[in-house]
Amino acid sequence: MAWGAFSFSREGRARLAAVLRALLIVQLVISLLVVLLCYNASFRVMSLLKQVHRLTVYLFYGLIVVHAYCMKLQYTSGLRLISWLLKCPHWPRAALAARTWLISGTLVAFNGLLVYAACRGTLKALMKELSSSLRIGIAQYLTEPTWKHLMDTMQIELSCCGVERPNDWHEIPWINLDFLNEESLVVMKLAGTDGKILPPVSPYSCCTPRVLAACYHDPLQQVEWRGAWAAGSPLPSASLHTRGCAEAIRAPLARALLGLQVFNVLVLLLQFIIVILAQLLRTSAIEAVLSGDFDGPGRGWLLGTLGPTERASLITKAEAYVSARAEISYRRVPRTYAHYN
Repeated sequence: MAWGAFSFSREGRARLAAVLRALLIVQLVISLLVVLLCYNASFRVMSLLKQVHRLTVYLFYGLIVVHAYCMKLQYTSGLRLISWLLKCPHWPRAALAARTWLISGTLVAFNGLLVYAACRGTLKALMKELSSSLRIGIAQYLTEPTWKHLMDTMQIELSCCGVERPNDWHEIPWINLDFLNEESLVVMKLAGTDGKILPPVSPYSCCTPRVLAACYHDPLQQVEWRGAWAAGSPLPSASLHTRGCAEAIRAPLARALLGLQVFNVLVLLLQFIIVILAQLLRTSAIEAVLSGDFDGPGRGWLLGTLGPTERASLITKAEAYVSARAEISYRRVPRTYAHYN
């Protein structure tokens, strides 16, 4: 019993195959765009995070690359299968090959949504760990050269300051009392009982080049501009980056995730269309074989299967067709064996 039947001539099947090829090429382009978008959107951020969370960065890129490669294998094999269905519709295993290909393609499409969910969960956990890691980096800014280089590079390249906001440098103890003059009245006012002080000082990497004025980042050493802090001038805050580094990292990763989600939904919709068209192409070719004219019209259907009688008839006609083609090929071969007698 067949449902959703449509009749296709040989030219109609050729046009149907052309549409299928175009859709498969679109899917291949989408798989390439997924890799390029995620790579370009997150390369700068991930290259910095690789020094802190190497395994998480490799997992994020690995999931996307493996999924894109599976899409490439799926749709390049589909191009070959479509050509095979047009040239050899009598092939008895065409139905099994087509069903296997359609099922694997649907699984690949749904796997894209799973990859998106896995990348989203991975990046969510990364942002939680990153906040703690950057706070450790601020606390060890002057004692660990690796953290100093990473924090300075991140704040300069991403135009950010602090973890969530620039004032994190004023709330996290990162300057030991031993680095300063303990006899200074200013230092003694800012000193705590734990041997650290919390001065309103930020590293020079927090300075923004957008303000054409001096960078007010260190009131302890910039004595000539100390009046700007005392008078409550807006210049001290304007001369520093206003965005925290966590937000600067989150923004490109969110764009990469959004692109991944949109492309995977589009792949799923296109896969639904590919399943319908491939089913019509395969069943129409089978109907043409059963009618005895391999190049004639055939009725394609969306739902239903061949009965035992139709299946046996298809196999018989396919064998007869193969035998006839073999006989034609044999007759075309030059018979030169007589020269050797």
